[in-house]
Amino acid sequence: MKDKEEETKSREVKLWTAKRAARIAVFGALTGALSLIPIPVMPGMTLDPAIAAFAAVYYGAFEGYWSYVVGQAIRMLLRNPGEFLVCPLAIFMGSPCCMTVIAWIVRKVRYPWNIPAGILSGIGFHAFTIFPYCVVYYGWDFTPFCFMMQVIGGTIVVSICTIIALGGSMYMWKIHKQPIFPWRFIPVKECFSIANRKRIIISFICMIILAAIAYGFCFSPYASYQVLGAPESIHRKYADAWIRHPITLGIGWFFWEIYKRHGEWLKQTE
Repeated sequence: MKDKEEETKSREVKLWTAKRAARIAVFGALTGALSLIPIPVMPGMTLDPAIAAFAAVYYGAFEGYWSYVVGQAIRMLLRNPGEFLVCPLAIFMGSPCCMTVIAWIVRKVRYPWNIPAGILSGIGFHAFTIFPYCVVYYGWDFTPFCFMMQVIGGTIVVSICTIIALGGSMYMWKIHKQPIFPWRFIPVKECFSIANRKRIIISFICMIILAAIAYGFCFSPYASYQVLGAPESIHRKYADAWIRHPITLGIGWFFWEIYKRHGEWLKQTE
């Protein structure tokens, strides 16, 4: 009986601990600071994903996501507070959701293939979610050029930030005398799941629906200049915030739910 109680206790995962909150506060502040360093490819591109990506690789999806949320809130307050009026929920969508994807990929894919897989997953996430952005925000006439520049810029930013994240993580593991990607050496008997099958199914359905809505809107008459107006118009900003942007939230939620299948990953950095 006592052994069962100890086993149950060892499999309890506490997400909002003092340590995690401190990490998120520090990494969030650094992410907000890096958002002020622009990449001269497309407007709005910065190196702010680097710190959150490090948190995602080294600590996990929880720290990676919330660090970026805090950093994104700082960026919006400093650079464009008006974005909160367009969509108050914007800080929870977009690149923070990409951190859950990267965190899952680098842990699930076998080493050393998890390194290029992590980079490609970030590039793929950006390309998939940025195409409807180009259509909704700029219109079909400018989409080919904007999408090409976004993919080029995204590839540069994601590659640099993921390399920084992986390099920083490897340095930290070396300092703490840990093996590279230490979750590979967690004993099978210590592996457990805190995931919920229904939540995984629901999140998967939501991911598909939100993607279908975003892409369907792009190919509908409602994305035309007659309805939304000129590129970067206020109507396009609202359409992007409430129709296109949630596509990222659907992806992030699904990967978070399947990430929880490995409670030992969360337990390891508790």
